[in-house]
Amino acid sequence: MSRVAIALCLVLAPQVSWAAEPVSSAELVKTAQSVFKDLKTATLENGLRVYLLPVKGSPTVSVMVAYKVGSADEEKDQTGLSHYLEHLMFKGTEKLMPGDIDRATQRNGGRNNAYTSEDMTVYHFDFAADRWQSALDIEADRMRNIRIDAKHEFQQEKGAVISELNGNEDQPGDLEYKAVLAMLWPKDSPYSHPVIGQREHVQAATAEVIKRHYDKWYHPNNAALVIAGGFDADETMAKIKTMFGAIPKGDLPKRKEPTYFKDRAGPARKEFESKFDQPRMVMGFNTVAVGTPEDPILDVIQYVLADGKTSRLYRKLVEDERVASSVDAGNYAGRYPGWFAVSLDLLKGKDRKKTEEMVLAELERLATEPVSDEELARARKKLLARFVFSRESVHNLADAVARTSTYPGGDDVAKFFGDYLDRIVKVNKADVQRVAKEYLGRKGACVVWSVPKEDPKEKEAEKGGGKRADARPAKPLAARLADKPAGGAAAFSLTDARRTVLPNGLKVILLEDHKLPVVVGAVSVNDVGLREPADKNGVATLVGSLLEEGSDKHTGKQISALIEDTGGSLSLGASGGSFKVLTPDTDLALGLLFECLQSPSFPAEAFARQKEQLLATIDDAATQPQSRASDLFQELVYGKHPYGRPGQGTRGTVEKLTADDCRAFHTLAFAPNFTTVVLVGDFKAAEMLKKIEALTKDWKKSDAGTPVIEAPPKATVVVEKIVSDPAAAQVHVFIGQLGITRDNPDYYKLLVMDNVLGTGPGFTDRLSSTLRDRQGLAYTVRATIASGAGTQPGTFTGYIGTFPEKYLDVRHGFLREFNRIRDEAPTKEEVEDAKKYLLGSLPFRFTTTSSVADQLLAAEKYGLGFDFLEKYKKEVAAVTPADVQEVAKKYLDPKTLTIVVVGAIDKDGKPLGKK
Repeated sequence: MSRVAIALCLVLAPQVSWAAEPVSSAELVKTAQSVFKDLKTATLENGLRVYLLPVKGSPTVSVMVAYKVGSADEEKDQTGLSHYLEHLMFKGTEKLMPGDIDRATQRNGGRNNAYTSEDMTVYHFDFAADRWQSALDIEADRMRNIRIDAKHEFQQEKGAVISELNGNEDQPGDLEYKAVLAMLWPKDSPYSHPVIGQREHVQAATAEVIKRHYDKWYHPNNAALVIAGGFDADETMAKIKTMFGAIPKGDLPKRKEPTYFKDRAGPARKEFESKFDQPRMVMGFNTVAVGTPEDPILDVIQYVLADGKTSRLYRKLVEDERVASSVDAGNYAGRYPGWFAVSLDLLKGKDRKKTEEMVLAELERLATEPVSDEELARARKKLLARFVFSRESVHNLADAVARTSTYPGGDDVAKFFGDYLDRIVKVNKADVQRVAKEYLGRKGACVVWSVPKEDPKEKEAEKGGGKRADARPAKPLAARLADKPAGGAAAFSLTDARRTVLPNGLKVILLEDHKLPVVVGAVSVNDVGLREPADKNGVATLVGSLLEEGSDKHTGKQISALIEDTGGSLSLGASGGSFKVLTPDTDLALGLLFECLQSPSFPAEAFARQKEQLLATIDDAATQPQSRASDLFQELVYGKHPYGRPGQGTRGTVEKLTADDCRAFHTLAFAPNFTTVVLVGDFKAAEMLKKIEALTKDWKKSDAGTPVIEAPPKATVVVEKIVSDPAAAQVHVFIGQLGITRDNPDYYKLLVMDNVLGTGPGFTDRLSSTLRDRQGLAYTVRATIASGAGTQPGTFTGYIGTFPEKYLDVRHGFLREFNRIRDEAPTKEEVEDAKKYLLGSLPFRFTTTSSVADQLLAAEKYGLGFDFLEKYKKEVAAVTPADVQEVAKKYLDPKTLTIVVVGAIDKDGKPLGKK
């Protein structure tokens, strides 16, 4: 989806009649403007653009600074500077030393982060509304005072950036994304290289080079300051003028001009060998810039092609022809003319050439045949519904304004959105045909295939075929564009929830919230995985994937059409499901949810298709080093306990599964007395309870009790397993042991211990601060025991992704911190900071109806009570440094650790090929 569509999905909440289609363009434009009716804007004398959007009653505030600079503004022999600089902006100034920004955030219970794209770099803070103003101090200081030198850990951060780059390459899709960019644009064009940059350029970057990049672009007249949430706009504007007004404007360099390949005679292709198991394709087309008339038309095309199970490519490739396990499309318009992507994961043994031809044929059909009225209406409804859903978060509001401020013509945010919406509602069939013909033609296709090393059947079937790529072609890009969760909804009291147990044992929890016309439903079925027989490992996952493939009332295609026509979503899986819809569509979604849970039909075609896809997923996961390490760690810690088996099963067990196995397991595991349903949103609780009773009155309770599971084995010695994987870009390390259940009386003490040791925000915890931030040995470092606690014992799990040559250093460093938390009490400051964060960040758990539903499900599952927040606050506040050391000694045992490592190292932990 284009940058505009993403921004719109972050903010708009139209207050119009949702029951009827179509909605007039006049209504939509008016609604778009009304979203920003309280938006105050100003431009300071130094050129800094300020956007203030107070949201009455919001318990949180989001502060963002967007700089109009990204990878598109880099020199071609110095790529990756914008992203590297993003990292260094957290290292400090003359006043702020490394770690100070994260500590200030932690002590105020906040969150901070940043992202870089081709066109922008955005920094953001989220705080409770009574403690957010420290973000202004930090942003004002680092706008022109950043220090890039050894004192501020320039070289150490380079290690983290390279580790991030390596980690990306261990995920499917990264190399395909990078390859297609170079095919779409000449080398000197702004978008021809990845945002993270070329490895050799990052490695060669010097402090002087990055400082020059900073001095070029980081000026108030190239930035926008955005604040949304619970604050006073007048007071804040006065403070901003005082803090930012004296920063001098800069002389900005001229922007680069895009270049293009001359008209192609036919598709451009590239193929390379993949270290993963599934073939992947990404197909790209040069398109248009954001804000152009064609941009919203391409968004509609994206929805028609590949959004949901009703989309053309999903129906064709996944359901009807059964050649792909997933397919996706995206419109990536930018400051410069961008690109349109189609991507897929091919099932093994399928014909690449034929599959590629099917994609091209569907694109040609868009250009030659009118889309249906239903397809256009569905695309419109999805856009509208997603506007409403995203409106719950003030972080999303701020992010949408920040992004838009960097677009050409985006200074007037409300007008920019209004114009886009007006164009969306005016898109017609002729527009779709015209734009598809002009931009998505066969001649302009750039096709990348990544192909597994050994696939003899496929090679025989596809002599002269194409190449492979990822199911989400621009997965790194998509990740950068994804919504960032944060705070926005008014404060919630879970004690207002109404709990009822129906005669068949179904537990119903209802909580009214009428701020937006949105209803969320969430269902949890207890102990599904524990009921799965070992010899049928994977049957729970397979059953979950089949729940919405057909029922006793509707086919799978009918179910997907019904829910997608609402613009909402319905998702089911092995442990339950959820929906999110606009208020008028609640009855439909609720009916479908219970229909799928109670009476799935397990049609033969869907069973065969989903089984084939599950086998492909299993095979592909076996080639992903982090997945391999995680599965082996679970197996060694849990032994024969169900948690020691891979959740999706093994090839050996899944191959033997039948549709009858699925039916039998569904009968065994899916019963009302094992199930809890939570609804949060715009409804009347008394009426909703009657509807649920009527929908589930024939759902028979089970006589089966809670599964009796033998406790996991207790380790008595250290177990270390190294799996050499020459193809892995990173070394993936899991270190841990058996953990606790959620009802453990030491849970809250361990929660604080986690925050001190391995889960603190930013890089405030000991492991992140030392291994990641101070030494640059890894990009991702974490360790936790509390987050894995459930009805069954979880694990204490530490994870590090590092370099082959640094594995032994990382191992030593992790164990040093592991022992230190046991051998000596943490400082009072460490514990107080951890407690401030845990208590101050509580509002972020209740920012959307979905997050509230999750909290209610957890409260029910673990028997916490709906007043558990009061206990949480009391217990966390009481934790002392002595408590932390006590529980560390009690639950962390260096003599019984399990260590699993997968990467390019030998059995002694040394890099392969080195003595």
